[in-house]
Amino acid sequence: MSSVRISDLDAILKEFYLGPIIESLNNQLEMVQMFTKSTLDWQGRQVVIPVHVSRNTGTGYRAELGQLPTAGAQGYVNLNVTAKFLYGRFSLTGPAISTAKTTANSFATYVLSEMDGLVTDTKLKANQAMFTGGGCVGFLHETHAAQTIGGGATATADVEYSFTGNKEIISELLAMQSTAGTRATPATHAAKLNIDLIRLDTYTSVVALSGAPPTAAQAVVCDASGDAAHLTIRVLGVPTDSYQLQTTGNFATMVKVKGWGEMLLAGANTFTPYDALGVGDATAGLVKQRVDSENDGIYSNLGNITHFGVDRSQTANASLRSTVQAISVGARLHANQALNFGRMQSILDEIMVLGGDDPDCIYVHPGIRQKYADLLVFNAPGSIKKGAIGDVGTGDPGFSGYAFNGIPLKMSRHCGKGLMIFLKTKTWTIAELQSFGMADLDGNVLSRLSNQDAYEGFVRWYYNLVCKEPNRNAILCGIAFPA
Repeated sequence: MSSVRISDLDAILKEFYLGPIIESLNNQLEMVQMFTKSTLDWQGRQVVIPVHVSRNTGTGYRAELGQLPTAGAQGYVNLNVTAKFLYGRFSLTGPAISTAKTTANSFATYVLSEMDGLVTDTKLKANQAMFTGGGCVGFLHETHAAQTIGGGATATADVEYSFTGNKEIISELLAMQSTAGTRATPATHAAKLNIDLIRLDTYTSVVALSGAPPTAAQAVVCDASGDAAHLTIRVLGVPTDSYQLQTTGNFATMVKVKGWGEMLLAGANTFTPYDALGVGDATAGLVKQRVDSENDGIYSNLGNITHFGVDRSQTANASLRSTVQAISVGARLHANQALNFGRMQSILDEIMVLGGDDPDCIYVHPGIRQKYADLLVFNAPGSIKKGAIGDVGTGDPGFSGYAFNGIPLKMSRHCGKGLMIFLKTKTWTIAELQSFGMADLDGNVLSRLSNQDAYEGFVRWYYNLVCKEPNRNAILCGIAFPA
């Protein structure tokens, strides 16, 4: 653990200050602030949310004196929501505290800035997880029927697929793991992540070798090579194995990270598709631990096979599915496609058919706003005129806000690149077991460490993000975005 030392305080341990500490970081917390927070009736770590998923089938027209329809019943399922635990922690050494106390107001200023900064940093971590929580990092849309990913344990070929989402999270997860330990040879077997690929027309996994789940010698992995608009995927297994990334219509495929992808079992040329715990890498398991511990995000709420315990691949639970489609129509090209209003309207129509209600906001990465602005056509340059008499005017052709069909376009830097996320915010809730705040169960925010001359504090949040009606939300992916 790294504590704040005297040297760390030099910037603010001054006798005179030029105003308060100036914040130079991006601290936007759109998603944490937008969703409604609910304190529910928890049973331990779990809360149950009942959802209506089917109608009574005991209805129908009959002839006079005909037999009445067979009695039916409403269909319900329970969403079993489990709380996830988010923490932030800081520490100050005793000498640093003593030095700060000798300077007027510096101790209170510094401790407050550490606490406020930690709160913001922890919320920023939560804001990112509101999109990518649970290891769901983005979407493939290049899913031709004839295209397969093939490979073998000793000679596998990388295949690049068009991708939109949060590729930076893939890089972040890869960086968590050490490349030390017993690894594959030759060196082309670099660090990769084990992934699942989920068809979003049927909510089933396409990760199955020869129709069966992967064994310990087989895995589907990805890495962060290439540009942000493509994802490199490789199959580890025998050369005859292959995967077909095939969906119907324009539906996309979700990429979900399961763990560390390509560790060798000690002394054998055998891959393990999951984190290789205890086989020579002291940090093995960090990726799986992180994605398993994160809250469910928007992508996972709309794209996971199971929705808080309910299997969405079952036809009876189809009303809990969402619409996640590519902007391209017909052939899925090896490139993201230009944004167009027609596909945006078709997504709204799909939501209306499935959920019966329009979304109330559309979230995009700031780069997509640029593409949206390019589609808006106004008068030709030079057509705006001003009379000769009057004050000097200001030419301001830009806009402070955008909308589509009256639905505001909102931005978050944590939203995946190349996506438009159509949200009905009232269908979402942050289920809180413990509200966000500094831990002070004993009445003290700062606690003394037992074996060091230091004090620490931490902030915690026990919660999960839940979409109660996924069919009223949608994602449009595969949109070309600025580099």
